[in-house]
Amino acid sequence: MAGKLSRRTFLRWSSLAAGTLLVDPAQAMGMLKPLPTIDNPLAYYPNRDWEHIYRDQYKSDSSFTFVCVPNDTHNCRLRAYVRNGIVTRIEQAYDVHTYRDLDGNHMTAAWNPRGCLKGYTVHRRVYGPYRVKAPMVRAGWKAWV
Repeated sequence: MAGKLSRRTFLRWSSLAAGTLLVDPAQAMGMLKPLPTIDNPLAYYPNRDWEHIYRDQYKSDSSFTFVCVPNDTHNCRLRAYVRNGIVTRIEQAYDVHTYRDLDGNHMTAAWNPRGCLKGYTVHRRVYGPYRVKAPMVRAGWKAWV
């Protein structure tokens, strides 16, 4: 069984390493160096050119709300963010507490979060390669067979 480490060998090497640390901890910890003290980390950081890319990652041109109905019966109201005419992400609309029914009853904020993973990824189906790209015309009963 070459290359396998038995439990006994592992314990032997572990106890040897622990004994070395106990005998001379200064020598064992000598390779560690203290961190330099930095008063202002933002001024110390040399290159911050990448930050505009990070901030613009979720930037959107516009947004709209819609009701996600086809996935289930919850009718979740979601907000879609559009960039260059394409929906880039979908989040929940955080205004559930402002909803009112026809009788004037308010919703509770405890309904947050709304939406499911299928609803949050519906834009992948809209722009995906297997989407319906043209209107479908139903053929006769036996014409499609």
